[in-house]
Amino acid sequence: MNEMWRHTGNEGRGLKRPCRHLLCLCLFVMLQSSLFALTSCEYKDLCYDHNHAQDYSAMLQLDLQLDLDLDIDVGIDVETHTEIVMPDYMKVCFYSPDKANLQSTEFVSGTGGPLHVAPGTYDMVVYSFGTEYIQIRGEGDLETLEAFTSDITATKGATLRGFVKKNRADGEDEIEEPQGPVIYAPDHLLVAREEVEIPTLSAENRVVTLTAVAKTIVETYSFEVKTVVGIEYIESVEAFVTNQARSSFFGRGEVSTDPATINFLVGVDREKGRLYTAFNTFGKLPGESHSYLHILIRDTGGQEHYISQDITEQFENPDHKIVVEEPIDIPQPEGQSGGFAPSVDPWEEETHDVPIG
Repeated sequence: MNEMWRHTGNEGRGLKRPCRHLLCLCLFVMLQSSLFALTSCEYKDLCYDHNHAQDYSAMLQLDLQLDLDLDIDVGIDVETHTEIVMPDYMKVCFYSPDKANLQSTEFVSGTGGPLHVAPGTYDMVVYSFGTEYIQIRGEGDLETLEAFTSDITATKGATLRGFVKKNRADGEDEIEEPQGPVIYAPDHLLVAREEVEIPTLSAENRVVTLTAVAKTIVETYSFEVKTVVGIEYIESVEAFVTNQARSSFFGRGEVSTDPATINFLVGVDREKGRLYTAFNTFGKLPGESHSYLHILIRDTGGQEHYISQDITEQFENPDHKIVVEEPIDIPQPEGQSGGFAPSVDPWEEETHDVPIG
């Protein structure tokens, strides 16, 4: 074992060099610890002299109001998807006002909620999330933010074009051939657009509330054929409306200039002898184009009947009602003595022995 003491003429008077280094290190650590304790225990008042926005981000709130009322009274009992549904969630997008590019996104409830966005000036767009038919694309830029619906199968378009071609061949040259795809009618999309200024949150400005009102960007129209002769022979009805806007660029508040045809089912009111429904659209196509209503009726004998009418001017009606005044006559199908009136024979009680085993 190595000795720790140097045996000189004066025993115990000095340490070997390694031990002196260890003692110096201990003294240095003790000195640093004392200085740290003196500085870290100093009491300081809370400071608001600079940006503490991150400490107050939860105090930025969005107060959202939803306008769920339609401008018209649809008053029908067929499934049309024209009602405005209270959304569970809303998506909030913040865009740079100069470059229009997306800066931040948040999700809130249908009535709003807390936001976490850096201070600054933004173009804020809020829209309902989770629609059934409407899809969203181009969200990265305010100018390309777009709501659209999917194309229906090509068979629908071929059926409509074949019908229009036949009518034009029969002398109805004024009917314009449909342009663009046949699409699903949109459901309602609630949208709010606001330019907002988000200040730096501080002790003097602890709560900032943004307010917005979200309204639908989709138009709803009621539709009625007032008189149908031979309505008892009708099995099903669907309709097409041409030259409608393909989509809505709701970030900039404009509809598309691309044409489309929307397709929807029509209700049969046998008691009142009429056809009726309601339908949604992004709006009539901008410009001088004409919109035609094409009605396809299938009778109980399997025959198809087509009726067309120019309804361009009716899109200007403030009550959003499209009415066909001219009666439609559906003849009795060949080989049938009456209309479609299904019935069920009365139950007859029967008793049978069932063998077991």
